[in-house]
Amino acid sequence: MSDPNPLLQRWTLPPWPDIRAEHLLPAINSIIADNRQIIAQVIASQIEHPGWDDLVLSIDEADARLGEASSILETLSTVRSDDAAWLVESAKAHLAINQYRSEKSRNRPLYEAYQRLAQSSIAASFDESRKIALTRILRKFRRSGIELATAQQQELARLNREIGGLEYVFLDNLERWAGTWSKRVDDAALLAGLSPALKERLALNAHEAGHDGWLIRLDQNTCNHILKYADNRALREECCVAYMTRASDQGPLAGRFDNGPVLTALLALRQQKAHLLGHENAAQLSLAKNMTGTTAWVSGFLQRQVVQLAPALDQDAKQLAAFALKRGIDRIQPWDEDFLAEQWRQQQFPGVLDNLRDYFPLEGTLRRLCLFCERMFGIRIVERIGGRHWHDDVRLLEISEYEQVIGYIYLNPFHRDNAADFPGASTLRNRRINAEGRPALPIAMLSSNFTPPTDTHPCQLDLDDLRVLFHEFGHCLQHVLTRSPHHTLSGILQLRHESAEFSGQLFEQWCQSREFVLWLGAHFQTGERLSASRVDAALTASQAHASRQKALLLMGAIIDFELHLTHGDGRSVEAVCADVQRTMAHLQLPDGHRFANGFDYMVTQYDASVYAYIWSGVLAQEAFKRFSRDWVFNAQTGRALRETFFAPGAGRPLLEAVKAFVGRPVGEILHADPPTFFAE
Repeated sequence: MSDPNPLLQRWTLPPWPDIRAEHLLPAINSIIADNRQIIAQVIASQIEHPGWDDLVLSIDEADARLGEASSILETLSTVRSDDAAWLVESAKAHLAINQYRSEKSRNRPLYEAYQRLAQSSIAASFDESRKIALTRILRKFRRSGIELATAQQQELARLNREIGGLEYVFLDNLERWAGTWSKRVDDAALLAGLSPALKERLALNAHEAGHDGWLIRLDQNTCNHILKYADNRALREECCVAYMTRASDQGPLAGRFDNGPVLTALLALRQQKAHLLGHENAAQLSLAKNMTGTTAWVSGFLQRQVVQLAPALDQDAKQLAAFALKRGIDRIQPWDEDFLAEQWRQQQFPGVLDNLRDYFPLEGTLRRLCLFCERMFGIRIVERIGGRHWHDDVRLLEISEYEQVIGYIYLNPFHRDNAADFPGASTLRNRRINAEGRPALPIAMLSSNFTPPTDTHPCQLDLDDLRVLFHEFGHCLQHVLTRSPHHTLSGILQLRHESAEFSGQLFEQWCQSREFVLWLGAHFQTGERLSASRVDAALTASQAHASRQKALLLMGAIIDFELHLTHGDGRSVEAVCADVQRTMAHLQLPDGHRFANGFDYMVTQYDASVYAYIWSGVLAQEAFKRFSRDWVFNAQTGRALRETFFAPGAGRPLLEAVKAFVGRPVGEILHADPPTFFAE
C-alpha cells in the first residue's frame, strides 16, 4: 500500500493544495532514507566496475527526487509565511535536507566510484554530454571539499551552514523591513502624477489596513513608480531615502532589521571558505565555477563598461540640469532624476508615452508572447485551465511539440506581501531520461512583481515591465526546450551565470525592436494598434536618459565583485560602495544610503557574479543583430537559436555558441581578449 503523503506520490504536476505542514518532515526523511539506501547499494555494487546507468543515473534519480520535493517546499513557503506550523516544519525539513546534502558531498567511496568510472575504458567511449556531466559531478565533489582532511571538511561544513543561515537572515530582514515601513496618505493632492491604477492599489492597501485614504508600501515597483511620476518632491524624497536605506542603520527604520552586520559577517565567512578551498578570495572561488579567466579580467571588463558609459552619463546629466533650471530646481537631488527624466521625455515626445500601458495588458501580451514563441521555436503553448496551484493568481502553460507534451511553465505574475520583491525564474524539475528510457518532463516557474489588477484596472505593462516579462520567459523557455537527457546538465540552474542570463538578455532585445513592438501592442479595450510613428517615438523616448539605470546595475556589479575580491583590506562595506560610486561621475544616491544592504543579488547565488548580467548583455546585443539582419520574426533563425543555445542544455560554452550563431570570432565582437570558459 502506498504512503498517503502527497509528497511521496508519483506526480506529473505537484498536488499543491493537498500538501500540509505535517507532510513535510516525514516525506523528506523518507526520501533521504531511500537515498541513503540507494547510495549504499551503488557503492556496494559499483565500486569496482562502475557503469553509467547503475551509478550516474541511479544517483541522479535520487538527487532529483529530493530536489523536486525541496522546490515544492520552497514554493509553498512563499504563500504560507503566516502559518506557524508550516514555518516550524519547513525549517526542520530544510535542516534535514542540508545535513543530508553535506553528508553526501563528503562521501568518499561514492566520489571514488565516480572517479573510477571517469578513468575507465567505458568512459572513453562516452559521448561528449556524458563526459561533461561526469566532469561536473566530480568538480562539484571537489568544490565541496572531498579532498580536504577530515577536520577541514568539518570546518567547510560549518562555514556552509553559517553562510546559508546569514543569506536567509539577509533576505528575511528585507522582507520584514518592507512589511514594517508604510506611509499613510489622507490628502489626494499628495499623490498627483501617479497613475489611477496605482492610486487604486494604494487605496486597497489602506482599506485592508482598516482606514480610509491611501497606504504606500515600498515594494520595488511602487517605489519606482513614485520616483518617476509623483509631482510631490517631498514624497519622492521620503520614498527614495527610505528605499535606499532599507535594512540598515540609516533611514526611517534605522537599526531595525539591519543587514550591515549580516553582510560583514557573510563576506568574512565566504573569504574563509575560499581560503579553505585553496583560493585567494571569494571572487576567485566564484570564477572557478564559471571560467578560467582571472579576477583581473572581470575587473578590467567592468571598468571598460564604466568608461564606455561615462559619455552618456555626462550628456544626460548636463541635459537634465538645464531642464531642471527651467523648472526652478537649481540642484538636482537623487529623488529628482527619474522624475525629471520622465518630464523631459514628456516634453520632447508629447503624448507618446501617455497611456502607453493600455496597449500592453498582461493578458494580451502573454497571449502574443506565446504565439511568437510558437512561431519561432516550432512548439505549441496552451494554458491549462482549472488546475489547483499554490495561489489563485498562478497559471500553468503546457508546452508541446509534435503533439507530445515536453514541459510546463508556471506563471506567478503579481507582487504579494511577504514575498520576494524581485522577478525571477526558478525550476521545479529538470528534464532527464532514466535507465528505462522514461522521460521526466521539465517544469519552470516564472515569478514577477507586477502590480495586481483591480476591479477597474487590469494589469498593464510599460516598456520596462515588458523587458522583465520577456527576460524571465526566456529563462523558462531555455529550461523547457532543452533536449539534454542528463539531470546535471538540463536545468537552467545548472548553467553558468553567463549562459543563464544570456537567454533572458536576448529575449529583452525583442522589446526594443520596432517591428516587434508594433506587432505586440494592442489596446486592451478596443484592440486598436499602435502606429509606427508612435512606436518609434516611444522606443526612442524610453531609451533616452537610460544611463542612470545602466549605471546602477553596473555599480551593483562592481560593488559585488569588489566586496568579494578585497574583503579584509581594511575598508568597510560602506567605504567600498563610496569608492565605487566615486568612479561613476554624475551617479547620485542619497546621503547615508546603504545600497549593499538591499542588494539581494548578494545572497541569491550571484555572489561575485552580478557582472554576468553585464557580460551576457554585451553578447546578447551582438547575437540579436542576426535577428535584425534576418528579420525579428524569422522562424529559421529562431530554430537556429533553439538548437544553438537551448537544446544542448549546459553542454556548450557560451562564447563558442555565440561565435557559431553570429558567424564571426568573439574577440572581434568584444574588441578585447575574452576569457576562456570551461565547457558548460
